[in-house]
Amino acid sequence: MPGPTVDPGARLLAVSAAGRDLAWAVGEQGLPASGTGGRPLALRWDGAAWSQTDVKHLSLNGSLRSVSGTSARCAWAVGEDRDGADRLLRWDGTTWRQTEYPGSEDPATVLTWVATGPDGAVWVAGQHEGLPKLLRRKGGTWAWTPPIPNATSATAPWRVRLGGGTDGGVYTVGDDLARWDEAGASANGASADGGKGKDKGTAKDKDKDNGVRAEGGWTVLPPVVGIRLGISDLLPTAADDIWAVGAAFGVGGPPGKPPGVVLSHFDGKEWTFVNGDTLPFKIGSLNAITDSGSSTGSARGPGLIGGWDFWDSSSAHYLRWNGTQWAGERGGANGVDAYVRDVASVPGPAGGAWSVGHSRNTSPDQTQFRIERYG
Repeated sequence: MPGPTVDPGARLLAVSAAGRDLAWAVGEQGLPASGTGGRPLALRWDGAAWSQTDVKHLSLNGSLRSVSGTSARCAWAVGEDRDGADRLLRWDGTTWRQTEYPGSEDPATVLTWVATGPDGAVWVAGQHEGLPKLLRRKGGTWAWTPPIPNATSATAPWRVRLGGGTDGGVYTVGDDLARWDEAGASANGASADGGKGKDKGTAKDKDKDNGVRAEGGWTVLPPVVGIRLGISDLLPTAADDIWAVGAAFGVGGPPGKPPGVVLSHFDGKEWTFVNGDTLPFKIGSLNAITDSGSSTGSARGPGLIGGWDFWDSSSAHYLRWNGTQWAGERGGANGVDAYVRDVASVPGPAGGAWSVGHSRNTSPDQTQFRIERYG
């Protein structure tokens, strides 16, 4: 899909769709050859064309990492600010405005990803007071959850995903895979600031068979185990039906050795890998996954995975669920290497999906953003 003219050295990092005629994409532009020091980039789809929305008035020194919108007058974005705490932005139908939140005055606060639910709740993955947490907005009030219990890393989760279908959980994707449940937090007396209720305290439980740990509103999932393996995204359609995508570098290897793709499924007890030999490509990475975009609620299931095919990146390589297995599909070729960073389904009966990313194997100042549409 064509996009507006922006400064050279541009890439898109995230996309969100509210309907067939409304979507947002964010990233950065003006990257220097060193690869650092770009400026925020925010695009909006109005059903006919992509246009750039202005963020210069915010004086944001960094990129926009994530975006999520539900209507023409409400979208949220998070951005890196190299001059202080990360920013939380809201689109009001006309312009982007900065929103204050607990920790916005602390330069060490990190915000990485945002997701909005059908109930109007907004969830942001981040790091606050040196610990990985979720920032949530309900009823116009922002509050941090308690930190992920016994986290293996203090690094902020790089994504937050909302459970689909009958799953009301909120999932973090990072060094630790975890699920936050508001009902569980209330039942166990956990307060928004991490305190413990006087009656029941904080519940702790561990299932020795599958490694699932529960504490307060948190349930920590077992890790997807592999050598130098990282999970980039999750698609939770139920507590016992979760897809994970990523890449694993394995043992050693020469400099520049590419990773192998990772696709695994969680049935509520354990992770099961999909054999790479059965996939359309197995060398490269799987970077993002989205649902089918069905508007029927509980019928939503796996839909589309965006990846990078090491052996042939002349066009974007996708995996699409056909009801029984993951099948390969290719995007359009335009003479540059394609790298997908995010995919998003289009809600509504017409369905479809957006994909964003950028060119690869060029210097940062020559990078070109990329947008593709399915359906």
